[in-house]
Amino acid sequence: MALDYALKFPCEVRKHVPEAKLSVLVGYMSLAEFAVAEIRKSNPSLPIETILGSHEVRVNQVRPDGTTEQAPMAIGQLVAQAQAIGKYKEHCRECRANIADRPFGCFAKINYPISKEAEEWLLARLPNDAKDPALLLLLRFLSDLEIDGRPVEAVRGRLCELKDPVVRRWGSAPDQRQITSSQIVHMLAFGGDIGPQQAGLYTKLFGLASVLSEPHPPSSNIEQFKTFMCAIVMSGRLNAGIGIDA
Repeated sequence: MALDYALKFPCEVRKHVPEAKLSVLVGYMSLAEFAVAEIRKSNPSLPIETILGSHEVRVNQVRPDGTTEQAPMAIGQLVAQAQAIGKYKEHCRECRANIADRPFGCFAKINYPISKEAEEWLLARLPNDAKDPALLLLLRFLSDLEIDGRPVEAVRGRLCELKDPVVRRWGSAPDQRQITSSQIVHMLAFGGDIGPQQAGLYTKLFGLASVLSEPHPPSSNIEQFKTFMCAIVMSGRLNAGIGIDA
């Protein structure tokens, strides 16, 4: 389970491959690479031919009625189908939308469960000063759009490591203000696709102007969120929306 997203920059690849097909094939490629790596952890000497031919994974497939089911597929089948986009890899090398720094790096994901460290990292990005204009704007934004974190809390048991959200507070009673990590995840992941103007606003609210040059964090889950933040920054700069599947 993961939050999958794509920075939909109108690149050379998308001139030749429709978005829906590209998304599926990039997913097949990533799943095959992950499966091979996992198998190699327990059996490093296993020939790649054996892995491709005799090991299966379960893949989400859309039925004619629109519902999704998981069906078994050989890793070799995934690789064979993903070969259709292999010839476009070189276009990704210098692409400004390659936020994941790999072929087809405009596609990325945040794996579930979201770690405790990642929730803490999200809130730690917010200003310390209770009167900071960006914080006041964020508080008003959350209130006006009724972003209360409930969609996240409803599935927290399978979405997050923590049973309860991390809370950040400013000031003291009776004027104390607070933001929870559930609200931030709700805002970023459960609000639908993110348009360029919205991305520009998020860049301002979270102070993301520096995120592109920040060092890699020690946690892989935080790194995934950092990459997502980079996608938000580039969405505003490139005038390209972000498609989200949570």
